This record gives sequence, structure tokens and C-alpha cells, in this order.
Amino acid sequence: MSPSPAPPPSALARAQKFLLANFLVCGFCLALTFGLSVPAAGKALASVAVGGWGVFQTMCVVVIFIISGATLKTEEIAEALKSGRGALAYGWVAILGLTPLLGFVLVQLPVTPVEFRYGLSLFCCVPTTLTSGVTLVRNAKGNVALALMLTVTTNLIGVFTVPFYFNAVVSTGPSLGATGATSGMASNAVKLLVKLIFTILIPICCGKIARETFAAVARFATTYKAELTLVNNSCLIVIVWMSISGSAKQLIDTNVGTIFAVIFAAVLIHVVFLGINYAATRALGLSGPERVASVMMSSQKTLPVAMTVIAYLPENTFGSRGLIAIPCIVCHITQLFMDAPLAARLAARADARAVADAPSKPLTTV
Repeated sequence: MSPSPAPPPSALARAQKFLLANFLVCGFCLALTFGLSVPAAGKALASVAVGGWGVFQTMCVVVIFIISGATLKTEEIAEALKSGRGALAYGWVAILGLTPLLGFVLVQLPVTPVEFRYGLSLFCCVPTTLTSGVTLVRNAKGNVALALMLTVTTNLIGVFTVPFYFNAVVSTGPSLGATGATSGMASNAVKLLVKLIFTILIPICCGKIARETFAAVARFATTYKAELTLVNNSCLIVIVWMSISGSAKQLIDTNVGTIFAVIFAAVLIHVVFLGINYAATRALGLSGPERVASVMMSSQKTLPVAMTVIAYLPENTFGSRGLIAIPCIVCHITQLFMDAPLAARLAARADARAVADAPSKPLTTV
């Protein structure tokens, strides 16, 4: 007798699988809903500060990057250094130097409120994604070790480059120049650098040191990596919720057409990034899994770092933090939805190429 087929999964199991696969997107939707409908709780949490540091925002950011450091494997970094050095070098240049240049164009867009321009420009200035990019590269059958190396190095270096790059971008904005608000921009960039060092660089180094020093930490991070990822995403959702709650009134008053313009801009930004990186890697002669990793990682930007920057921007200079956050969230979700089918297509092409390159088995005669 043939074994009976397994029963189909229950509706609860299907719902659970969907929520886990789309946890971040669902969380952003909840943050937007509660932030707009009942903003008092989020505003109350965001208002708790000590010495100019938002207590709950800082706690969430520190947790995110301690976990990021604790889950980082040394052998994966070493593997990336052995292969794809040209792709790695291009990724550094593209992520930290080339793609942020688009911010100088976006800050000039005729979009109001001006905070939306800052959000789009900031998203271009931050480094590559922390987790989703590596996952998509793995799904696309690219060089995962190279993707991890680009993630680690650009996010560490970005702590020092983002404040000053973003400062240069927004200083060219016509609205800032008209209001004379650029007078304190240099000091704001230095203050932001200090906060990023304490909330990103030091926590990620502490997490990595703990992993290498204590075997129990390494075992825990490996065993519960999926759960730790959910904790990371939950902290990011809380940061987004507090930002939206603090700007609920301004967001509700924003014209619907402006929101659609931001969505269109987010799609266009990602298309431009993909086009530039695809053409540049082809011109440089990169190919195979290394090119896949370089193009995908150089075309994505990280939301946690963007939200960290936003949390420490002075509102008397930049305006509402919640409004600045909206374009960053839209851009992040847009790149996920656009790159997921792209990864599947690249994986199919890699499979077809592997089949074509495989030596055919000789026919045997009986």
C-alpha cells in the first residue's frame, strides 16, 4: 500500500507561516495603523529622554546591533575575502560613494512637506541592508559570503560617512537655504556621528566580541537565529511606531497625491540603483554569483540605520521625524517587493546555466 498523503496544513498554520515570512511588512502596517489612530502611547514613549537621548529609541537600536554582532560568523567574513575581491571593492564604492549621489537630486524635488525630500535623500545615503539583502542574495544563488562582507563593512564604515554625506546633501536643499537653518548643520553632523558610534558601532562590536569570547553566546545565537531576527525586526517596528506617532497629525494632513508621489519616487530610486549597478558590474567584467551579490547589495539600503539617524535629528532643523521616516519605510518595503521576484528569476537562470554546463552522461548500450 502506498502511504497516505500528508494532510494539508490548517488555516492557523498557513496564517502563522505567512506572518513569519512577512513579519516586517505586517509590523510596519500595524505601526502605521496604531501610530495614526492612537498616537498618544507612542508619543509618550518617544518623549522619555535623558541628556538628549531618547531612552526607548536608544534601547531598541542597541538591541538591534548587539544581536547583529552576535549572529555574525567570522568564517563567513574570511570566505568573502578569499573570493570576489573586485566585486567587494565595487560594492564599497557603490554603496558608500556612488548611490548616495542621488540624494543631491532628490532633495531638490518639488515635494511638500520638505521632510519627504529629506527622507528620500537620507535613504540614499545609508549603507546596504543588514539582513534582507543577504537573504535575497542567498535566494538568488549569489555569493552569500560576499553579501555578508558588504553588509558588515559598509555598515561599520557608514557610521562615519552617513552623517557628513547627509549633511552635504540637505545643505543643498533650497528650503534649508531659504530658512537659514544650515548654520548648525556641521555641529549636528558631529553630534550624530557620536550617537551612531555609541548606538551602532560599539554595540555591534560588543555582540561580535561576546560571540568570539563565550561559546555559549555563539551556540545561542546559532540555535535561536530565527528568533533573534524576529526580536531585531520587533525593535525596528517599535522605532517606526514611535516616529509615526509623533507626527500623526502632520501625516494625516498630507495630501494623498504626495504620498503616491513618494511611492513612485521609491520605485524609481530602486530601478535607478539596479540599472547603475548592473551596467557598472558588466563594464567591470564581473560575473556569476559575485556579480549577483554585488548588484543586489549595492542596490539596497538599510532601514535600521536610517531610523537611527532620524531618531537623533534635531526637529528644529529638519522638521518632523515621523514625516522623514515615511519615505524611508516606503523605500525599504519597495525594494523588498521588487527584489524578491528578481531573486527568484536569477536563481532560475543560475539553475538553467548549471544544467547547461553539466557534462552529459554517455548513453549505455545493453
